[in-house]
Amino acid sequence: MTSVQPSESKTRHPVLGPAVVIHDDRRRTWWRLGFEIAMLPLGLAGLAMARGDLASGNTLIGVAQAAGAVILALYGLLSAKIDVKRRLNQIRLLIARDGFELSTGKGPISWDEVATISDPRSPAGDPKDLRVQLDDPRGFAERYALSPIARVMLRVNKGDLVLGGGMAKPVVTVEALMRRQLAEFRHPGSDGIGSSAEGKTERVRAPKGRRPVRKR
Repeated sequence: MTSVQPSESKTRHPVLGPAVVIHDDRRRTWWRLGFEIAMLPLGLAGLAMARGDLASGNTLIGVAQAAGAVILALYGLLSAKIDVKRRLNQIRLLIARDGFELSTGKGPISWDEVATISDPRSPAGDPKDLRVQLDDPRGFAERYALSPIARVMLRVNKGDLVLGGGMAKPVVTVEALMRRQLAEFRHPGSDGIGSSAEGKTERVRAPKGRRPVRKR
């Protein structure tokens, strides 16, 4: 009998407090990994074709083919590296009382960094990707020492931190949970993770967070 993959579980993050763990969709990850690995030989084949065009004097076509082949191979390699990490760690996203953390990210991110959570490219109520609009994208890149490629992607996405899809729970469900936690962080006392009496009196300091005032 095959075991059913859990979509979420609960834990306690040492910095961010009580949290819900969103698991990775292992089937989709396997499918993506196979597709990404296939990009490597395609990229090498493109380079071979580009070499032939350059040798025959078709400089413009050869350069264009070589650039496309390199981009394809690099994209496949980097994406495969990320998905291998996801296979080794079934946790995709951790949504906590004081912030969130992506399993392949640079560490925990406080809700202080977040402006809104939405997918502007999709109709309301039907997000395709989990996207976080950062309050200060440039400052975020500096504070988290993003790589040059990550900085470029942040600019391409207009300051949005794209957490993507491929989770064991629907994107719309995860987005709603993150919005609820963001509201709880800004207005302590609403219904969120760790909003019980114990959670309200044992807040921990997030990386850039505010310490809520204890209610008496």
